[in-house]
Amino acid sequence: MNGFTTSEFTSLLDELLARSERQEEAPARPSVPFGFVTPDAAVEELWKSVPSDFVAKVYGEASERETVETTPSMEMPEPLPSTNPEDIAAELRMANARWPKDFDRIRREFALVNHPDKVLPHLRDRAVVRMQIANMMIDREKRKAIARG
Repeated sequence: MNGFTTSEFTSLLDELLARSERQEEAPARPSVPFGFVTPDAAVEELWKSVPSDFVAKVYGEASERETVETTPSMEMPEPLPSTNPEDIAAELRMANARWPKDFDRIRREFALVNHPDKVLPHLRDRAVVRMQIANMMIDREKRKAIARG
């Protein structure tokens, strides 16, 4: 069997130890072959390459589009739906209804928009009152239509 002698093995170990010490003293080389740039630095470099007149134009157009009315925090609250029977009658538009099925259609259309389950939570009490008034008016007009034949 052909192998290393003790002196050869010792010299090989000495050489390996010396090589590893030299590598520890040298600064560590990056494992990535290209320079790493942080996202912030990348954005800065990108903005440096964009012409300033283009940036001014884009920001100018954006500021012209934005107004106080479109700012979400400045929106005016919607007015509450009316519980006045005359206003509800106008919403129902029952003037042209003649048959019971017409009144059923009117009730469904009104409920699609005004039913308490379909409105925002803070409007539910008002929606209950509006539906009660509308149902009362529709039922009264439906009975009159049935009585007329």
